[in-house]
Amino acid sequence: MSDKVYGIDLGTTYSAVALVNDDGMPEIVKNFVGEDTTPSVVFFDEDGTVVIGSQAKQTQVSDPENACSLIKRHMGEEFPLEFRGREYTPESISALILKELVSDANSQNNLDISKVVITVPAYFGTQERQATKQAGEIAGLEVVGIIPEPVAAAISLCARQEQEQTLLIFDLGGGTFDTTILKSCAGQVEVVAIDGNRLLGGADWDQCLEDIFLDRFKEQAGLDDDNDPSFDEDFMTELRVEVEDAKKTLTQRASANILLRYQDKKEHVKVTREEFEEATSHLVAQTIEITRRVIETAQNKFPGLTVDRYLLVGGSSRMPMIRTTLAEAGFNAENTDFDLSVAKGAAIFGQGELPDPGFAEIGAGATDNTSADFGDSKPMFGIGPGRTVVTNVLSRGLGVRLVRENDKGKFEEYVNFLAHANETLPLVASLTGGIVEDGQSSVEVSLFEQGGEVESEDTRDNKAMISGPSTTIEGLPPMRRGDPIEVTLEVSEEGVATLLVVEPATGRSFKAEAAVSVLSQEDVKKARKQIAQIMTRS
Repeated sequence: MSDKVYGIDLGTTYSAVALVNDDGMPEIVKNFVGEDTTPSVVFFDEDGTVVIGSQAKQTQVSDPENACSLIKRHMGEEFPLEFRGREYTPESISALILKELVSDANSQNNLDISKVVITVPAYFGTQERQATKQAGEIAGLEVVGIIPEPVAAAISLCARQEQEQTLLIFDLGGGTFDTTILKSCAGQVEVVAIDGNRLLGGADWDQCLEDIFLDRFKEQAGLDDDNDPSFDEDFMTELRVEVEDAKKTLTQRASANILLRYQDKKEHVKVTREEFEEATSHLVAQTIEITRRVIETAQNKFPGLTVDRYLLVGGSSRMPMIRTTLAEAGFNAENTDFDLSVAKGAAIFGQGELPDPGFAEIGAGATDNTSADFGDSKPMFGIGPGRTVVTNVLSRGLGVRLVRENDKGKFEEYVNFLAHANETLPLVASLTGGIVEDGQSSVEVSLFEQGGEVESEDTRDNKAMISGPSTTIEGLPPMRRGDPIEVTLEVSEEGVATLLVVEPATGRSFKAEAAVSVLSQEDVKKARKQIAQIMTRS
């Protein structure tokens, strides 16, 4: 078994694998058909095998019910799926992709590597990161690190230069958008601020372009709502194939022209780049808004901070409208190798020997601090002698559920955030609350993780992390309204949250660690056995 480590960019629409070669340079491991990236699409064949990649993507068009794509958008969620009479979780689907990526890479290069570093969006919360790690375990791999995608990109592009630079990584992938500000210098990467939208990506631009072509075809062919081709599965299958090619054409040319057929109608439909850009301007505007927001967050942390370089990462960043709109907003963005930087950075991070026993399960934390520049924070380290030091931040705010009296004299629940997105890890925060009612003999304190892009006090907008009996103090003597309750939240350098609640009069307390995954270890074992029995192929 080799001690080498694959760096894997497990993307929403495309994935890539990289390895540090014998000369110490990261290089992309091409797949079975000689491509740098592999579609993150899974097709369940009727013979019991599972097809991954380009062939699966092609087959999905004609048989969508037995195919799965964009599964990354559901990592860390309870989102059961059924194909060919068998049930799968997002972790299991991702495991099938990882299994084939590694199997293909090993086969193409006559290697036997099972150790991997997998990347995740910077704004992924604890559950999503742990779900990604579990996907690797289900695939039968040894996951030696989970690192944020922009950190990996920075390691690949800039981390070995001597002069410190402040970078903004603008990462627009096929299904997610991520923007991160970090400081990079001579093997050190310090994350300053992160922001993003897990439901915004190239797939949304595809949908807009599809709508343009569909509406224009109906208009040219003289079709009305009573004869709508969008209800024809074969027509829509052909349209979606053509639209993806048309989007690529519009990246290079001023217009794209496709031939569409429906019943006795046949029309050449033309869409210009200008029309495409106008139809998707609201999507680009969202990325600009998030970019400005992350800069504001970084400047609030470090007054006077300026960004030295704006780097475009992710395949969808190739669209000319992205760089143009960024320039109009005052951001002079630089092209990179787009969808390959992240995998290369993960490979660099994972190069060399295995980690020390203290290597973090989520986020690759370390037990010592060898860099005076990182203050009290505990950075995480790349593996091996050429390791990269990484200091991370909390991806989403964490708060506890409290109650307050509204203007109508009734109690209402709300989330009080103790820790906020982009605070440097590890961190400790606390508050002193009060008993709600006279005679109260028990106290429950529930922990929530921020659900949206910005904090919301509404419990429905957030994700429950710890609640129920494990966070309840029972058997207290009758309390008076306003008697104090002390709440302390600790978040480790890996992003794992622990809640400590104390009733000071009696000294009674509870300490609970956040549930960091939807799947239990028993679930992981069962899924690993299930996936091991499935033959995958490209």
